[in-house]
Formats: sequence, C-alpha cells, structure tokens
Amino acid sequence: MLLLLIANLLLISMGWILAFYAYPRLPQKIPLWVSFFRQQTVMMKKSPLFFIYPITQTLFCIGFWLVSRIGRHKPSGEGRAGVISKKMYVSSDLRKEFVYMVLIFFNLIFIHLQRVIIFLAHGKEGGIDDVYFIFLFGIILILIPLYRLRAKLPFRK
Repeated sequence: MLLLLIANLLLISMGWILAFYAYPRLPQKIPLWVSFFRQQTVMMKKSPLFFIYPITQTLFCIGFWLVSRIGRHKPSGEGRAGVISKKMYVSSDLRKEFVYMVLIFFNLIFIHLQRVIIFLAHGKEGGIDDVYFIFLFGIILILIPLYRLRAKLPFRK
C-alpha cells in the first residue's frame, strides 16, 4: 500500500510541477475549461485560476485519503471477537488499497485535463483525447467489481 501512496504523491507533485512550469510560458489568453462535447473553448485572460486543476487534484486526493481512513482500527483480542476484528481490519486495508488505486487514475485524469489546457493555450491540440479519457474511466469501472470480488474472498489469518 505504501507504493500506491507514493505513486499518488508523485502524481500530485507532477501536477503541481506541470502547473508551475507551464504558467509563466502560457500566452496571455488561455482556456478556462476543456470542452467535453466539442463546444467552443472558453478563453480568458491568463490568471491564477489556471491553478484550479492542481488545487482540485490535491483536494480530491485529501478527500479520498480521508475516506480511506474511515473505520480503520487494529485487530484486538482472541477468539471470535478477535477474528471479527481482524476481518474488519483486513477489509479496511482492502478498502484503502482500492481507494489508492482508483485515486491513481483520477490523478491521471486531472493531469490530462491540465495538459490539454496548456496545449490548447498554445494552439497545439484540439481538446481531450477521448480514447485516453474513456480508457481511464473504464479502468476505474473495472476496479469496482474486482474490489468487490476480492472483498468476498476469505481472508488469511
């Protein structure tokens, strides 16, 4: 799980590095939002609003991290109560692992949106790469039944 946490922290860092590197190099007019439905891109004067993507990405990660911490406790005792407690602990570890895995893909989505904004500002790209975007959401949707299947498997003592 530590590896998943490190991966998420690296992706958050990459989002911020990308923002701080690109901001001074942006033209005076930048897109505010990425069009999902091939609508006209809304342009605005370059402003600190550009940092809304890494800010949102960071807040999203903090929120997911808090959700992964809910109901987490150490197993205690022997006998039936201890087994139930251990099963709940394993379940909370599995939930935390799932949250961190899903969060990796959400981080990739935020970074992709930010990259698209930067490329659109420089006139180098037409918008979101639909295949990449659908692929990331598809992986997230596949992770849900896989997590539910793993949660139903018997835990090891």
